[in-house]
Amino acid sequence: MIGANRICIVRLGGFGDVINTMPALDAIRNAAPDAHLAWLTETVWKDILPAPPRLNEAIAMPKREWVNRLKGMTGVLSLPGDLAEFVKKLRARKFDLAIDLHGNLRSGLACRATGAPVRAGFAPGFCKEGNHLFTNRRYPVGEGRVHRIDRALALAEQLGAPAVTDRPRVDVAESRLAFAREFFDRHGLSTHPVVAVHPGTSEFGEYKRWPVERFRRVAGRLIERGYRVLVTWGPGERGLAERAAAGTEAVISPETASVADLAGLLSMCDVFIGADSGPAVLAAAVDTPPVVIFGPKDPVVYAPRHPRTKVVELEMACRPCSRRWCDDPRCVTDITVDRVMADTDALLEEMEGN
Repeated sequence: MIGANRICIVRLGGFGDVINTMPALDAIRNAAPDAHLAWLTETVWKDILPAPPRLNEAIAMPKREWVNRLKGMTGVLSLPGDLAEFVKKLRARKFDLAIDLHGNLRSGLACRATGAPVRAGFAPGFCKEGNHLFTNRRYPVGEGRVHRIDRALALAEQLGAPAVTDRPRVDVAESRLAFAREFFDRHGLSTHPVVAVHPGTSEFGEYKRWPVERFRRVAGRLIERGYRVLVTWGPGERGLAERAAAGTEAVISPETASVADLAGLLSMCDVFIGADSGPAVLAAAVDTPPVVIFGPKDPVVYAPRHPRTKVVELEMACRPCSRRWCDDPRCVTDITVDRVMADTDALLEEMEGN
């Protein structure tokens, strides 16, 4: 089936899940080296998708723009025409095969919108929201706790594309490296070991945040030991970054225009410390070992895949948990600064020993 000439991968979001789909992309490219390989994703993630030859085309779906336009009457009236135009342009690419590696209603609709005669995806029970109704080749991907990477690889393998790697790799463009180098040089970070501290998560993942005051204490301890600390942040997180750096000599990262800028900054760091979130997965994918503070989610499924990943978690009867909110999130709030520092120290010692 991978013998198709024009293939479209559908993985719309989120941050870490897009990155964790990249090994499946590499498997498909290896099995179909001459195919035109495209990836349909939300606009915000387009900049971290690979360049040729790994991927021929990144197709941006402007989900946020469409949602924002629903807030005004003019936007509501024009949206159907814009959706129709988007689908028209998508179908004009004449894909032979679309592979839905996301598995929900939105991705099912997007997969169907490609117009590909063969639409592969997950079997009922392995996807949600009726996703299987929009595909015509459906495959099971393993029972129980399956890592996001292995889930995508299992589908690719059943399509005739066995894995060539199980580690995501985000290629950092030279322009983004230049952006990071200039900032590091200007702030005296280039000649010291640098630890990135990322206190935020998306608003959707706010329930996974470790208290920001503890990030501040971790930063302070690292600085006392001679490390430089870079506090990174994303949209809406500047205040968190300032609180994490307050009273320390930590450097707050510049505002980033895209996740590709963040990739450049993280690639210059020696270690990353943060919550179970997209930036932690990105750090691992640019080969910066992460210390990841896990709360409700299952690290077997979501932990960044890097040989030196350190997972900080508490064994509790109520976790892993699929809830989106908790009145008493002890799985996160009971994790101490000493516990995070212990894993960070172990990782730094490993790296210094090599």
